[in-house]
Amino acid sequence: NLTTSSLHGYSARAVFTEPLGKRLLMEFSAGKSSTKTSSVRNTFDYSSQSGKFDDLNPLLSNDYDNTYSYTNAGAKLRYQKKKFNIAVGAQWQEASLKGNILTNGKDTSLQQKFYNILPNARFQYNFNRFRNITFNYNSNTNQPTISQLQPVPDISNPVNIRIGNPKLDQEFTHIMQLNYMSVNPFRGTNFFAFLNYRGTGNRIVNSDSISPFGIKYTIPVNVDGVYSFS
Repeated sequence: NLTTSSLHGYSARAVFTEPLGKRLLMEFSAGKSSTKTSSVRNTFDYSSQSGKFDDLNPLLSNDYDNTYSYTNAGAKLRYQKKKFNIAVGAQWQEASLKGNILTNGKDTSLQQKFYNILPNARFQYNFNRFRNITFNYNSNTNQPTISQLQPVPDISNPVNIRIGNPKLDQEFTHIMQLNYMSVNPFRGTNFFAFLNYRGTGNRIVNSDSISPFGIKYTIPVNVDGVYSFS
């Protein structure tokens, strides 16, 4: 088999800040991004007539392309004093995923759209010049790929067949970090402590089932309760 692929994309972002007082600042932002991916896979069987592997196998060949793009706009409020600073904001995001799959002579089109509000926050407290504590919170999304969405069975391995799930939703991740830093420049010592949490809703994982004939079928599904702490 022979696989060729290509990727093209662009992204742009603009930020505008406006002071609302001596210690208060408002920030507005907007962004646009688009990425197009194309892939062609041709699989050939052995031909007894030519003595070469030049007989195209349509069941194991496919041609697909997908375009992922998003538009976002948001606002953030920042407040700063001598001992601490705080920032709270949110972004609205519209994400679009479009794809076309051509396999075994069948053309399949997929299209998904997602809308989200992505909050974020940051707080830092300075005990003195050499000691502070910082809390960060961010959220982001992760889109399913076209290969995860396409409902066409991949029978490259006949005992492990993969099938896409066009009903997949995007992943939504919350990330929280608590960092403590203490430096003693007179003794040349320092101390750092980090706490990290990541929780993902609608996490995309593989669901496996085995038929009475011993064939394993794998399909991606959304699950909740996926998190990590360190």
